[in-house]
Amino acid sequence: MNLPESRQRKNLLYDFYESLLTQRQREIFAMHYMEDCSLAEIGTAAGITPQAVADILKRTATRLEHYDKRLGLIERHENRKFDAKKIQLLLEDLEQNPSQSSVIISQIRRHLENLLA
Repeated sequence: MNLPESRQRKNLLYDFYESLLTQRQREIFAMHYMEDCSLAEIGTAAGITPQAVADILKRTATRLEHYDKRLGLIERHENRKFDAKKIQLLLEDLEQNPSQSSVIISQIRRHLENLLA
């Protein structure tokens, strides 16, 4: 099952920056985005109104976006995934076209440098 892109992004943000959140923010965010609990369910469990839950979720998402804007871990993660996938495809290409090995190997090196940077 594919999650909507915004939900995937929130999950990634949480994975990278959860340790920068308060315990309460972590619990409420995880209940909503990981456990798929409704605002009312979370409110009942936390002893607050659904509107307060919505406010905490909004502030937490804003805070996570702020962290990523400053630290850029998601972009670095996506770039690394791209380079790893590209290396995989180039290795497959190398197997199919050994005569092009010098060109393909130089491309692999470039992507490896990106990964190690």
